[in-house]
Amino acid sequence: MELYTKGNATSKNVQHTVESVDALITTTISQVDTLLARFVGTLPDAVIKDNHALKALTTHLRHAHGSFVDLSTEYQRMKYFSSKGMVLPESYKIGERHDVRSDGSNIKVNVEAQYVPLIPMLSKYYDYYSKLHTTQRTDGILASYFDASKFKTSAFHSENPSALRLILYHDDIEVANPLGSRAGVHKLTMFYYTVHGQSDSKLQSIHLAIVCHASDVKEYGYASILKPFIRDLKALYCGVEIQMANTSVPGPTMMATLEHVVGDNLAANAILGMNQSFSGGHFCRFCYISGDEVHASTHCRNQRRRSETSHRLDVDRVLNKPELSSTCGVNSHVPLMK
Repeated sequence: MELYTKGNATSKNVQHTVESVDALITTTISQVDTLLARFVGTLPDAVIKDNHALKALTTHLRHAHGSFVDLSTEYQRMKYFSSKGMVLPESYKIGERHDVRSDGSNIKVNVEAQYVPLIPMLSKYYDYYSKLHTTQRTDGILASYFDASKFKTSAFHSENPSALRLILYHDDIEVANPLGSRAGVHKLTMFYYTVHGQSDSKLQSIHLAIVCHASDVKEYGYASILKPFIRDLKALYCGVEIQMANTSVPGPTMMATLEHVVGDNLAANAILGMNQSFSGGHFCRFCYISGDEVHASTHCRNQRRRSETSHRLDVDRVLNKPELSSTCGVNSHVPLMK
């Protein structure tokens, strides 16, 4: 499994490595088996009879012959890892497009993204998550989210103190030729999440949720891209019963809610359905300052502040009258808003 965690390891490289190691082990064991048979042939029957060490060695060699019997192909490896608790990504449809075949004819194909299911991943680590303690400061210092007034006044968290609090992060990455003339062709949009209370900066605490082409986000929108993630979030908000492994006994009920969406300026404005041009218009996520006014003011203190209520009103106005987008800086609906 460690081969798949290497950033430069392709499926072809993994397959070649598996075949090479399998051939090496098979050849070595065959030679050891031949030498052992010759050695045993020189021993008296009294020494061979009821020799537990010899029987154990023979058994280990026989089992070693089949070390890769269930791992020889990509399909078998994924099936084996899944049986050991690995959560595999799922493909899902986000739209359709027309491609041109070599003969000039058109064909309709599905546009897909990859999703690592949220509920199985959280269920896998729930024992660890449930032991995380909420630590609040008593001296008035804002040291973590648990000291924020939003958390302290949340009816959901007061009624469900064991609920998990998720942070969603997303950004684009360029996986090939980032400086060439074709830069952007292979750009991917990645969505990750973590849980409040973990060591958030550690890589093992950050889980991949969705991978898609950046161009597909622009073409089909965040609502289509985030559809399976939002579906699971809604289920977790109401509570999901964890199925215990290898037993029919019902497990604990797991609840979770999305508390923060994190990204750079471009990503944050995009997922909020706001203006993504920072040279003009009302691009600020905190107030209604304009592109012209920002040159004379470096803060939002003297501007009308945005709020959840005002943002909902702006979205409704723009959906009814798209021409109003220039007056509030909002372009589209926000799929993550409750």
